[in-house]
Amino acid sequence: MRDLYTVLGVAKNADQASIKKAFKTLARKYHPDVTKEPGAEEKFKEIAGAYEVIGDEQKRALYDEFGENSLRPGFNAEQARAYKNFAGGFPGGNGGGFPGGGNPFGGGGGVRFEDLFAGGDMGSFFGGGGGGRGRVTKGADIEGRARVPFMVAVKGGEVQVPLRRPAHCSACGGEGGTGQRPCRACAGKGRKNMGQRGLIMACDECGGTGVEFANTCVACDGTGRAQSDQKLTVRIPAGAETGKSIRLKGQGGEGVRGGPAGDLVLNLEVDEHPLLRRKGKDLELEVPISLSEALGGGSVEVPTPTTPVRVKIPKGAANGARLRVPGRGVQAREGAGDLYLILRPVIPSGLTEEALLDALPLAQKLDALGNPELRAGLQL
Repeated sequence: MRDLYTVLGVAKNADQASIKKAFKTLARKYHPDVTKEPGAEEKFKEIAGAYEVIGDEQKRALYDEFGENSLRPGFNAEQARAYKNFAGGFPGGNGGGFPGGGNPFGGGGGVRFEDLFAGGDMGSFFGGGGGGRGRVTKGADIEGRARVPFMVAVKGGEVQVPLRRPAHCSACGGEGGTGQRPCRACAGKGRKNMGQRGLIMACDECGGTGVEFANTCVACDGTGRAQSDQKLTVRIPAGAETGKSIRLKGQGGEGVRGGPAGDLVLNLEVDEHPLLRRKGKDLELEVPISLSEALGGGSVEVPTPTTPVRVKIPKGAANGARLRVPGRGVQAREGAGDLYLILRPVIPSGLTEEALLDALPLAQKLDALGNPELRAGLQL
C-alpha cells in the first residue's frame, strides 16, 4: 500500500485544511465524470480512500501510530498498544517484563498477564484457542459520506450511496486460500514463545488462527476479505443537515469467522438549492410579483416543498416584505418548520412614489391586456 500522505501529496505534519485542499484539487482532476484519462477511476478511488483516513483526525492518529495495520478490518488499537507496551517492557521493570520481576502469569507481586485485558480476556489477544479455530470478531465500523439532495433533506427520502467496504473475497470465496493446513510456525496452536522470558503471544505468521494455506489468496492476502465497491440505498430522515451523521447497524465491515458485521457511519453533505434557503427548520423563497400586485395587492399561487399554496399579497407590498406560510418548511419528525416568502416587486427603476401611484391604473390596464407571467420560472 502506498503511503497515504504520498497519495495526497501532503507532508505528514500537514494541517487538516491543507489535506482537504489537496484532496479537492486531486478529486476534481481525476473524477471519472471530468476526465477520461486511463486509470483515472482507480486513481480517484485511491485518493478518496486516502482522504477518508487522514482527513479524519481520529483515523489519522491511528494511522500515524500503527501504519497500514490500523486499516485492517477488526483492528483493535487498545490491544495493539498493550502488545507494544508488553513486548517493550513496563516502567520499573528490569530490562523488559513486569515490575518487580513478578511472574507474568501471577505470583511474585507483579502485574498479572491477564490484567492487560478487560475481564481477563487473554483469548482476544491470543487470537482464540488452538487447533485453528480463530477468534470470532465483530467487523470494523466504516465511515462514509452521503451527498443528500436539498429536497430529500427537507422532506426525507432515499439516496444511493457509493461505498467501499470489506466483504467476502470473491477470488477465494472468503476462505483465504486453498490447501489449508496447520501453521508450521506454531504447529497449529495459534500462539508461540516470543522470547527468552517465556512470553507467549499470538503467532505472527498465522495471526493466531493456527492455520496456513498451501496457496494463499493474493487478492485478500489470506484474510478472506477484500475491499468491495457497492451502492447502498439509504433512508435519509427529514431535517438532515450537513455535518450530522447517521449510523446504520450491521452495514459496516463483515465479521470475522461468523462474527457480527460492524456499523456504517455516514457523514451527511446536503446540496444547496437554487431558490430555497434554509435556516434551521424554516425555509425562505424569493417570489417575484408584478407592479400592480405590489401596489394594489392580489392573490398568487406559489410552490412549496409539499403542495402549491395561494397567498394574499397585501396592498403596497414593499421589496423584501415577508409572508409566513405555516408548516411548509422542513418536514422534521418533531414538527415542520415554516416557509417564508420574500416578495420582490418587478418595477421600473428610478420612479418616485407619486409616479408609482399615478402609474397604477396604467399598470392594471397593462396586466389586463396580458402581462407576462412573472412566476413562470419558479419551479422547485
